[in-house]
Amino acid sequence: MKHLYIIVEGETELEFIKRILIPYFSNKGITTNMQAIAISIKGGGHGYNNIEHFKNTIEPLLSYKNAPIITTMIDYYGINSEKKMPNYNVCMQKNGTDVRIACMEQALNNQVQSIKPYQYFIPHIQKHELETLLFVNPQNGFYLEDEKIKNDIIALVNKYDNIEEINSTPEGAPSKRLSAIYQKHGSKYSKAADAIDIIELIGFDTILTRCSHFKNWINSLENALLTL
Repeated sequence: MKHLYIIVEGETELEFIKRILIPYFSNKGITTNMQAIAISIKGGGHGYNNIEHFKNTIEPLLSYKNAPIITTMIDYYGINSEKKMPNYNVCMQKNGTDVRIACMEQALNNQVQSIKPYQYFIPHIQKHELETLLFVNPQNGFYLEDEKIKNDIIALVNKYDNIEEINSTPEGAPSKRLSAIYQKHGSKYSKAADAIDIIELIGFDTILTRCSHFKNWINSLENALLTL
C-alpha cells in the first residue's frame, strides 16, 4: 500500500488531516503512512498565494522512492489570478463552479507534470473551502454555541439546496460568513480552533452525504490507497 501525502494551505487543514481524515481511513483498515504538508511561503509561513510556492513544496515528494500518492486540499474561493493558478482566466470563463474547478484541477495537474511525469498525483480543489463542510448539519455542529449564532447559521443554510454552493459573493466565502455571524452576536469565530471541533460534532459520514465534490475526492483517495 502506497503512502499518502496531502498538500494543504495551513493549520486548519493540517488539523483536519490529523483528527478527521487519518482516523477515517484507519477505521476502514487503511493504515499506511499519511501526512499533511503545508505549502511554504517565501520568507516564512504557510499558505497558497503563488503557484511557484506550491511547485516548490511538491517537487521533493515527486522523487520519493516509494512513489507515494500525492493530493491537494486547496480552497477554490481564494484562487483569483494567473499567479495562483495558470490558466485561471480560461477556467473562469466556463459556466458553473464545478466545471471551473475541474479546469483548475487539470491546470494544477499540468503544473505537476511539467516538473516530472507523475501518475500518482490526484489534484483536489476544495469547493469553496474547508468551512463549507461546517454547514452540513448546523443543528449538531453548532449546538454548543450561542443559540442566536446557531439559528443564524441554520437560516443561512436553509437558503441553499446545495451546501457546496454557499459562496455567492466575493465576501461570501463560508469562513467569512461564519465570522460575520459570530461578530454580530459579540463573539469570534476562530478558524483553527473551532472548525475541526464542529466537523467532529457533525460526523464525517454525514458530511460525505451532502458534499458530492468532496466525497468524490475522498472516494478517489480510498480507491487509490486500496489498489496501488
